[in-house]
Amino acid sequence: MEEAGVFDVGFSGPNFTWSNYRRSRARILKRLDRFLVNGACLDLSYNIFVLHLARHPSDHSPLKLSFVAQSDAKPRPFRFLNMWTTKPQLLEVITQAWNQDVSGSPMRALCSKLLATRKAIQTWNKEHFGNVIDKMRSAEMAVQRAEEVVDQDDSKECQIELKKAQAELRHALSIEEQFWRQKARVKWLR
Repeated sequence: MEEAGVFDVGFSGPNFTWSNYRRSRARILKRLDRFLVNGACLDLSYNIFVLHLARHPSDHSPLKLSFVAQSDAKPRPFRFLNMWTTKPQLLEVITQAWNQDVSGSPMRALCSKLLATRKAIQTWNKEHFGNVIDKMRSAEMAVQRAEEVVDQDDSKECQIELKKAQAELRHALSIEEQFWRQKARVKWLR
């Protein structure tokens, strides 16, 4: 590393990036995976963060590289997400919002119903889906915590908790995949 002029930027998350997934004394845990940068990368005006993600379904932890991001405070337009259609309650939410009595001209009534429906869907989305990416991250963190517990104590109860956390992560990843599939398609069409 010294000869090549590269540096390990450190990490956060679990200490180990690889496991042979054996039990008891046959278990081996190592930090095999690292993120290396050269001097030019260190001179950038961004802070670099490396996070060890959960070792699921692989035996290696993926490394997530992050730069300090600037927030974008622009208002976002309303977009209908296809993943909402996986929940049967959506139709009920739309029907209730649309069937409210509105007075005024037909165009005003249409605008009012559209606004009420949008607000109802947004509220429902926050309750049932929330932030898809945050839910996926919290599911990943739960798997990491369960893996750390299993690394220390590989009892049957801990293994069951790990399997439950992994199932939740798979579910969260499938919802996130639906979300990004739709977003990617919109950008491709543009």
